Amino acid sequence: MSFQQGLSGLNTSAKQLDTIGNNVANSSTIGFKESQAQFADKYAASLAGGGGNLQVGGGSQVAAVVQQFSQGNITSTSNPMDTAISGQGFFRLLDSNGGVVYSRNGQFQLDKNGYIVNNQGHKVTGYLPNAAGVIVQTNPLPIQISAADLVPKQSANSVVGVNLDSLASVPLATVFNPNDPTTYNNSTSMTVYDSLGGSHVASLYFQRQPIAATSSAAAIPAGSTSATLASTAGMAIGNTIAIPGAGAAVTPSTTASATAVGDTTATLASVAGLTPGSNITIAGNPGASTITSIAGNVVTFAPATTAVTAAGAAVTATSPQTVTLTGVNTATGVVTFNPATVSATIANAAITSNAGSSNWNSYLTLDGASIPPSTAPLTPLAVLTFNTLGQVTSPVGPPLGQVASASFTPVGAAAQTLTFQFGQTTQYGGSFGVNTLSQDGYASGHLSGFSTSADGTIMGRYTNGQSRAMGQMVLANFTDPQGLQPIGNNEWVESSTSGGPLVGVAGSSSLGTLQSGAVEESNVDLTAELVNMITAQRVYQANAQTIKTQDQIMQTLVSLR
Repeated sequence: MSFQQGLSGLNTSAKQLDTIGNNVANSSTIGFKESQAQFADKYAASLAGGGGNLQVGGGSQVAAVVQQFSQGNITSTSNPMDTAISGQGFFRLLDSNGGVVYSRNGQFQLDKNGYIVNNQGHKVTGYLPNAAGVIVQTNPLPIQISAADLVPKQSANSVVGVNLDSLASVPLATVFNPNDPTTYNNSTSMTVYDSLGGSHVASLYFQRQPIAATSSAAAIPAGSTSATLASTAGMAIGNTIAIPGAGAAVTPSTTASATAVGDTTATLASVAGLTPGSNITIAGNPGASTITSIAGNVVTFAPATTAVTAAGAAVTATSPQTVTLTGVNTATGVVTFNPATVSATIANAAITSNAGSSNWNSYLTLDGASIPPSTAPLTPLAVLTFNTLGQVTSPVGPPLGQVASASFTPVGAAAQTLTFQFGQTTQYGGSFGVNTLSQDGYASGHLSGFSTSADGTIMGRYTNGQSRAMGQMVLANFTDPQGLQPIGNNEWVESSTSGGPLVGVAGSSSLGTLQSGAVEESNVDLTAELVNMITAQRVYQANAQTIKTQDQIMQTLVSLR
């Protein structure tokens, strides 16, 4: 039996040395996973002696040679296509016959057709993007890097975030001219692109509008289109002003209650058409009064009545008329407006401009030409209005908030509309500044490089500053990785004992993450293997010694006389 025991020990020790030798030989192989020889003892199947306490083992045997899938060190490389797995999982590749193989070796490069392949020419698989550049997680396919130029995108939306100085003065020349800096306060510009990728310079100009003002006017007869104001300060062409008492007449009647001398209120049967600021004339009372407030059917007015009117007396009211200034003569104080007044108003009527201290005109030129094309005075792109907190309140329009748009047709390109979002524009007491100025178009671009993110997404970089997803590597894991069948070249195939592949993106579930420009080294601990080699050598020698000793005993027995 001793010969058999020693021989089995020699065999198992030789197998261990083979395993150690293979580990040492692959200590520099990228993605290699060390193996470990595992042993079991042997017993002869015998009932002799009637008990197990007298049985002597029959030696040893190799139970299995198991690969250890522990993490190897990750080392950076100069190849951006090299990819290392940190954690569990395997790269999924297709061989030349279309068969699926798995590997931890991330030494990749591009073949002549743009496919990502390993040193054996096996193609890396993953999810591919659709026409819009969005990764679609369907059946994994070979990833191909396209070297085609990126198609240009026509500019459509722009975000404008500037601060307009709330203390800025109104330009002396109110008719905007992009070639005359005295007709606007500030300007900025950006590049926009047409459907062919051609670039155009879009310039925005901001012009402060006149400050709101209130003045008084002499009596204005019905049909007037001009008035003499006590002051024209703050008044400008284009301002809208309200003239009390110059609007259409409304004739409700009072209730039966009498109006006494000194009254400042009256109850009317109807207040339809009346607003604060309307002038009313009460029958039997000389002069006219101005409504200051309305509560239900009770109106409050001033000045107070000076004579008593009969109950149910008729009340005539005229509402303010809104007109637009068409001319302002600062020397004489005469302003012209339209439309003409409907009825006469009282002398010294208070006229208020509603232009507001927070109104700015915004103009647009494209390559120096105004958009929309217009003769002087040019049409503003937008009239920006701000509240007392410095926030823009108009124009308003979905889906971008405060928006305005302009259309044009570049030479040789498709017609396009530019939408400007002014929601981030402010009016604070500070100097003009550009905080945000962006647009969503771009010219065509050449592929300049690419990199792999932690989730396996391969991002291509183009010379126009854009980036596009070109594919996403997938990883596969197994319930029992040690059941995988090694086929050489750092590759495995699934087997009946490994279970089916669990495919997903890096970082999901139990799958590890990826690192671009790096590789995973062999997980062989060379120092430990050398120590194991010495141990295995001693075990081999010891088993040989048992055979030698048994031979000497046999020689002694044979030599007996």
